[in-house]
Amino acid sequence: MCGRFAATSPGDELAAMFKVQTPGHHLGANYNVSPATDVYGVCIDNGGEEQAFERKIEVFSWGLTAKWSQPNSRQKRLINARAETVDTKTSFAQAFRSRRCIIPADGFYEWKATDASDGKKVAKQPMYIFRSDRELLCMAGIWESRPEQSGETQTISFAILTTAANRFMSDIHDRMPVVLPQSAWDEWLDPRNSDVARLKQMLLPAPGALFEAHPVDAKVGNPRNNGPELIAPLA
Repeated sequence: MCGRFAATSPGDELAAMFKVQTPGHHLGANYNVSPATDVYGVCIDNGGEEQAFERKIEVFSWGLTAKWSQPNSRQKRLINARAETVDTKTSFAQAFRSRRCIIPADGFYEWKATDASDGKKVAKQPMYIFRSDRELLCMAGIWESRPEQSGETQTISFAILTTAANRFMSDIHDRMPVVLPQSAWDEWLDPRNSDVARLKQMLLPAPGALFEAHPVDAKVGNPRNNGPELIAPLA
């Protein structure tokens, strides 16, 4: 699964990268994105016209909430969706067919099981995983919108799609986020594309050569901690 990631790019940089307008809402750099946190994501805005499909940057809340759930309910947020079953699970299937997004991230965290010093317990070492070329990871996501209790605004929530680990990641964890190459962005985002078989072909593990990783401080496990020191390698 993916339960923490870093998203530090400002809106204007993302707008240039995805060739869209700069978002009106400002989000600061976040080195410890946790569930229920707001982040930038890219989706399609059709403007209500068949031929007006264009990319846009939205502010998304991490943790998918179903359309049928009540506003401000305590229903569990769904932060990940498995690529193998995303098209059949009731909570995800409709969004997978027509509401897909891209979540840009500097990198993500995963906890690697290691032998404890006492030889009895299994310890968990947090690892930071990122692209070798330091470019952003463009994680595949699905989204839902739901009106707030006032009915005046919408909350847009998302889940990150995960797949089996590639050879590099398998030494750290058995799952990893789906990372999309730039060549797949348009096809993935297009809400008119409901070819499930083709979409699922895009949910394969990214090549292991794309990634690097290093151990980081355990304080990343506390969502109240935030700052560039969280992604720094341990001495």
